[in-house]
Order: sequence, then C-alpha cells, then structure tokens
Amino acid sequence: MKKLVLAIFSVLSFTANAAVIELDFSDTFANYGNQFDSGTVSAENGGKTLSMFGNNWVAFEGVYNITADTILQVTFSSSQIGELHGFGFDNDVVFDSVDDYKNGENRYFQFAGTQTFGVQDYNTYSVPNTLETFTVEVGKFLTGTFSQLVFINDQDKSGANAQSSYSISTSDSNFVASVNGPGVLTLMLMSLTLMFASKRNRK
Repeated sequence: MKKLVLAIFSVLSFTANAAVIELDFSDTFANYGNQFDSGTVSAENGGKTLSMFGNNWVAFEGVYNITADTILQVTFSSSQIGELHGFGFDNDVVFDSVDDYKNGENRYFQFAGTQTFGVQDYNTYSVPNTLETFTVEVGKFLTGTFSQLVFINDQDKSGANAQSSYSISTSDSNFVASVNGPGVLTLMLMSLTLMFASKRNRK
C-alpha cells in the first residue's frame, strides 16, 4: 500500500496533542478521475509542499481517519487562479458523477476558483501570489476512513495554466493510520533523558 510519509516535529508539552505532523508529498500519486490532462505535479520544500501547474487532479493513497475533531491546517497559494482549487477525500481514484459530484460534495473543500464545487466555507482566496493558511474543520463536514487524499488544480478552459501549492499539517495523530504520535509516557521519558543528560554535562 502506498502511503504518505509524515514528519513529526519537536514536542514541547506533556500531551500527545502537542505533536505536529506535516504531510510529505514525495510519494507517488495517481491520476484522479482521469483529470490529469496536462501540466506538472511535484513535491517541493523537502516534500512538504505539493506544487501543481496546468490542469490536473491527483490522489495520494493512504489510510486517512477523520473524526468529528479532525482539523487540518492547509497552507495554500496560487500564482494563477483557475476554475477549481482545493482538496478532498475518496475511496477510489474514480470521480463518479453521482457519488462524488452530486452526493459527495461535503468531501471536497474549495479555496479558490471561478467555478464552485464542494464545501464553500473556505472559498475565500482571491489575491494571486499570496500565501494563506486555512484552518479546515474537516470533522464538521464528514467522518470515516478514506483511502485517497485528493488535490484539485482545474483549468480546462481558456488554457491549462492553473497553479496550486498546498502544505498540510495537523496535531491529530490518528489522521494517518501509519503514524503514531508520541504518547504521554514517551514524552515524559524523553524529558527525563534530556534532563539527566544536561546534569551529566554540567559535571
């Protein structure tokens, strides 16, 4: 099974919720809904940023657990706003006109674009070349486990020249099943180890 690699950054608290994980887009992706028409998709910034240009929809395979409390911090930018920019979830790489488009709109979150599709609560990006971070309360709109994380960079009219950049982080250690954030006991042991090491260095 393909999976998104994640990086766990420094933890400065005795709670598991303090662990911040960032998605790494260095893994391979699939052509979602046969919508990879043209352009390029690449991982930048050490894999932390997904960069898309042209007219393309892609999906990353994994195990994505969404609960009522799941919140994602999504940093987005676009130098060329197209028809649809956003992300969402599915259990296959087929974009079905009924299940996904008509009945699955709550599984997709739009940030920008001249057309509208999916949840519109975050469709506020309007100034090209600016960087904006959205606090997406995913769990308010859907729950469950999904196998595909989908990104949309759509512009199939008047030239395939849309551009999107996405970075995603979360403190929800259960969001991706393959990653377990450090528990309270682990954090305490880490702290004690650092404390004893510091005392030894002073002698």
